[in-house]
Amino acid sequence: MLVKPSVTTTILWVALLLPSQGWGQDSQAASQGDLVIPESYVTRMRQDGPVLEVTLKEVIRLALVNNLEIAIENYNEDLNQEQIIRTRGFYDPTYNMSFGRSSSESPTTSSLQAGGAITVNKTDRFTFDNQLLQNVAGGGILDISFINSQNETNSRFSFINPRFNSTFNVAFTQPLWRGFRKTDTERQIELFNLDSDINETQFEQRVSEIVQQVQTQYWELAYAVEANETQRQSVELAAIQYENNRKRVEIGVMAPIEITASQAEIARREQEMIQSEVQIIIAQNALKRLLASDSGASIWNVALIPTETPQIVDVPISLQESIRTAIERRPELTQIQLQLEQNEVNRNYLQKDGKPSLNLRANFGSNGASGEVFDPQQNPDPDDPRFGNFTKAWTQVFKFEFPVWGVFMDLQIPLRNRSNDADLATAVIRERQLLSTMKNQEQMIIVEVRNAYEGLATRRKSLEAATVASRLSSEQLDGETKRFEAGLSTNFEVLRFQRDLAQSQVSELRALVDYQLALTALQKALFVIVEESDIVLAKGSGN
Repeated sequence: MLVKPSVTTTILWVALLLPSQGWGQDSQAASQGDLVIPESYVTRMRQDGPVLEVTLKEVIRLALVNNLEIAIENYNEDLNQEQIIRTRGFYDPTYNMSFGRSSSESPTTSSLQAGGAITVNKTDRFTFDNQLLQNVAGGGILDISFINSQNETNSRFSFINPRFNSTFNVAFTQPLWRGFRKTDTERQIELFNLDSDINETQFEQRVSEIVQQVQTQYWELAYAVEANETQRQSVELAAIQYENNRKRVEIGVMAPIEITASQAEIARREQEMIQSEVQIIIAQNALKRLLASDSGASIWNVALIPTETPQIVDVPISLQESIRTAIERRPELTQIQLQLEQNEVNRNYLQKDGKPSLNLRANFGSNGASGEVFDPQQNPDPDDPRFGNFTKAWTQVFKFEFPVWGVFMDLQIPLRNRSNDADLATAVIRERQLLSTMKNQEQMIIVEVRNAYEGLATRRKSLEAATVASRLSSEQLDGETKRFEAGLSTNFEVLRFQRDLAQSQVSELRALVDYQLALTALQKALFVIVEESDIVLAKGSGN
């Protein structure tokens, strides 16, 4: 917590003038006649409990663990990784299998259709097909098929009946121009990988923003607690003055109206002290909002007490060095650079996608056929080498007794491709837009760094002035109190100097916290706030 010895020193100095008052040395509330000196906020919270006394690093770590916005950023990364896996699924092999039986009948309209006096031509068919498809990196397609069929007919012109057919074929198609190597799938994967990098920088940016928010609320809470304590000590000063006046009235050296004035001043200061607790409540709830993952979290049921004091530190680098550091480190610029890389990926792909299509196709396979073979007199001929069933056909196929092969070149030339031309033009415009955005973002960062750097120097001067003002107010109160004891000043003047001291001390507290917030803003502008907080990022470590 912030420590302001000037108020305590003044109280002890005045207390020495009034040894008969018997102020308690502990932090418990003490009674002065008909007055009760309020206890400090921290003491009351410890008595009422529960209390959680926290350091700045503790609240930062707690916020990063429980903050919902951090969890949302992790979900975004998980979704992006699933998109990459989904896109890579394009290269997963596919196995197709089909089998079934069919039958067809048709009236014969010619003696050459079925032969003889057959009036109904009938065919029964059984098929059993297998196919394996594999998309190959680089744009190629591999197709392996094994097709089988059994055909049986009543036609007298069929010399093999039933007939068993089998075909094994391996076909491969490879683009040689458009679609060669840089396929749409490869482009999507590359874009998603860049999206992951963008998500990473967005995550780091969001963490730095949350760290700054936590630090801001922590110091605001510390200020509110200490400002309340300053108000309480001001009430103690007014109570001391009241007791002093009461004794003077009792011995007849002061008018009774001064006691009323002192009581009124105590009431006003108590009111200000109570009102200052509202700021503690607001600051505490704002900090808890950053630390709690849901409204039912246990932290909402405890009082947070800051235990750290803002520190005055010197900035070790110059303004120009600060600007260079920010330009090198800020994630906003990294995100734009990654977007430029994504645009370049699209541009390269579109340039090739507008080329003519030239594909190399090649296939190699084998056929097989068998069945019940008849001679010209329609008598079975078991000695025919084709006589058999699927086993015979498969033997022919896999011994490649009847090979089949082919090599082809397919050329397709677009006579006009306005869609591709428009997409390329869009990529060029997008690049110009991103470069302008980059320049604009750099200017914004430079202004932010300048404001933070120069603002920090101004805040330090303001703090130094507030410290001097607080010290002089304390000295003025000491002097006026001595004058009052000597009968050379009035109760009104002493109370006025007490108010001035309380106001100057609150101003000094505010200046000290404002300096710390300005230092935090500079660390955020330079994107070093996470390192300065001793935080190691481990994105998605829980997944």
